[in-house]
Amino acid sequence: MKIALIAEHTTPLAAHRGEATCGDSVHIASLSRQLAKLGHRVTVYARKSTEDPEGRSRMGRGVHADILRAGPERPLHGGEEAEHTGAFAAALSAAFDEDAPDVVHALGWTSGLAALSAVRGAERGGTPPIVQTFHSLNVAEQRSGLPERPDRVRMEAAIAGRADAVVAGSADLRFELARMGLPRHQVAVVPFGVDTDHFSVEGGAATDPWSHRREERARLITVARPGSGGAERVVEALTRLPGAELLVVAASSPADPSLDEDLRRLELLVKEAGVEDRVRLAGPVERKELPRLLRSADVYVSAEAYDPYGGAVLEAMACGLPVVAKASGGATGAVLDRTTGLLLRHARPDALARAVRSLMNEPTVRSAQGIAAADRARSRFTWQRVAAETERIYRSALPAEDGLPLASGDDAH
Repeated sequence: MKIALIAEHTTPLAAHRGEATCGDSVHIASLSRQLAKLGHRVTVYARKSTEDPEGRSRMGRGVHADILRAGPERPLHGGEEAEHTGAFAAALSAAFDEDAPDVVHALGWTSGLAALSAVRGAERGGTPPIVQTFHSLNVAEQRSGLPERPDRVRMEAAIAGRADAVVAGSADLRFELARMGLPRHQVAVVPFGVDTDHFSVEGGAATDPWSHRREERARLITVARPGSGGAERVVEALTRLPGAELLVVAASSPADPSLDEDLRRLELLVKEAGVEDRVRLAGPVERKELPRLLRSADVYVSAEAYDPYGGAVLEAMACGLPVVAKASGGATGAVLDRTTGLLLRHARPDALARAVRSLMNEPTVRSAQGIAAADRARSRFTWQRVAAETERIYRSALPAEDGLPLASGDDAH
């Protein structure tokens, strides 16, 4: 098949180069590579928002990225997201006229808007099916305390209703789509993936970042965007865990120019909490370095209010770490409570500290959960499996392919 992956606000080129980047970029780059290995030709269409050159770039055999000019050449923020979708859709329609795809796969709601418009506006006979993936929905974000976006809620419902197939990143999102009126059997659940060749228990750990580390200390690690609240809650939990130390790796976000400012505020919080001798703050880390950092730790902690992908959780699991996480977003499908870690209803510092302490006090349990976590990552969440399930959905959406059930991987457990 000729597959068009639509990712309006994220270029896959950053993840392709191995840079520190966001979950969207990792998802698109990894999925496109695996689809190409299955024999398909994949073009990723994105809006020009970085220094990456406009036009088509080769990412490997069977995979290209096509960067389209539409609006300002910078990341867009919040309410700006849909302001330039019309221009992006027009450029996308012109691209489809030159190279018509067999299937169009949109990732995110603005990409879905653009895909629907571009397919309708293309000057050719026949229209390819549109597959729509939601890794997040505003109704789900609201339940985690994030801002309400009524316009986005309406658009997400409309896009889901018009797509030929709908993919949710978790069973929780499929439930939310059902509440919005989309029958559950029409939604496939395909989770985020992890590169288990790169993230694994094999290989060494990073050299000790604390020259004065005490061997009796347990090491916690979190990958979080400073300013989002997750890293801050883990730091506050550390004040209740005198026998632990913490490594905070700043998650990269192309739409967040205030990362340095947020890191400075986090440094101030660490000092005010009196734990500066037990905390190390690291900026965004290139992906080739991250597995060694993960393997240097004993427990991974995720305290984000809402983590739609759960990518960092999966990477930690693949490296053999038990996970303590809030039961929301991608973590709900990735972590099996009391088997590969602990899921919490709330990410309050006291609850985090209790959960971490229980693992610190039971090294045998901690080790067993780490082994189970690595096994689960390898068996359920490889990008190869994600691509195979996605391919199956494409074939179910094509008019010539009948009788294939849509709901592949409908239960991440």
